[in-house]
Amino acid sequence: MAIGLAYCFGIRIPLNFNSPYKSLNVIDFWRRWHMSLSRFLRDYLYIPLGGNRKGEARRFTNLMITMLLGGLWHGAAWTFVLWGGLHGVFLVINHGWVKIKRRLGLQATAGWFGRLIAGTLTFLSVTVAWVFFRADSASSARRVLGSMAGLNGFALPEKYLEKFGPLTAQLKLWGVDFQAMHYFEGSNEVIYIALALMIVWLAPNVQQMMDLCAPYLNILGKEKKLPSPPAWLTWRPSLRWAIVLILCMLASVLSLSRASEFLYFQF
Repeated sequence: MAIGLAYCFGIRIPLNFNSPYKSLNVIDFWRRWHMSLSRFLRDYLYIPLGGNRKGEARRFTNLMITMLLGGLWHGAAWTFVLWGGLHGVFLVINHGWVKIKRRLGLQATAGWFGRLIAGTLTFLSVTVAWVFFRADSASSARRVLGSMAGLNGFALPEKYLEKFGPLTAQLKLWGVDFQAMHYFEGSNEVIYIALALMIVWLAPNVQQMMDLCAPYLNILGKEKKLPSPPAWLTWRPSLRWAIVLILCMLASVLSLSRASEFLYFQF
């Protein structure tokens, strides 16, 4: 929205997000997520601290200091500091692994299975860190992570009591609980999540679809073009795209009455 509004006035600003959940490691994640913040942390904290010019130990220390301060920049709460600290640890591990691979002569790129494992580990690591970012306190974050790991048991919606039939008693013996759930009703939510993940991981982003409008990545003053999506997904001034845009506008107008919390008030 900011890029589009600025473009209306002839101002071109760099992209700030570039499909971060497609990253195969945390280093790449920080090159795709909140890129303006990443450049700010690099140019005004990491490099002035010494960057990677004073040995590996100092480099990793500088990384940790930068990420801890980056977490504190989001808000004066321990949850933000823990979020920044976790990303600092992830980056240190990632840089260490890159160095080990170079010493062992391992290939920098892996096959599809290696990319799948790398992408899954990156996504799970980032998701764990997000729990601290959105939690009200460290204790509530620990409870959420415990539930995610199954430490608080496993629950299913009440409507599945009848569907499992004779297996219900055995499932209860295994610790499965059946109860009313406000945010998860069963298979529909699983399908929604699966579709959302497919879009996030496989579909081109909006910048790629709007390739004709030339939304470039401005990195250190260098123009870097985004990979082009299939022709049928690239925006063109046509009747088909006019219908798509009208439908998107109608959906937006019909959703105006829905309450939406403004998250950035706390930063």
